[in-house]
Amino acid sequence: MRKSDLITGRKYLHKRHTMVSGIHRAAERWMKCERITDTGAVFSRDFEPEIVLTEKEIEEELMKG
Repeated sequence: MRKSDLITGRKYLHKRHTMVSGIHRAAERWMKCERITDTGAVFSRDFEPEIVLTEKEIEEELMKG
């Protein structure tokens, strides 16, 4: 997904790979776009701290829901 396609207030599916207990795992979560920045965008998810993704991470990891 391109940063230019993001809409503030909309939720997006974040697919990423992460390491849990030394094992690579695929993870998915829904995140809400809070604001778009010069270098990427800021997202929120329930009670977690804000999540900042770079433009490259947006292109590789976000999908429209």
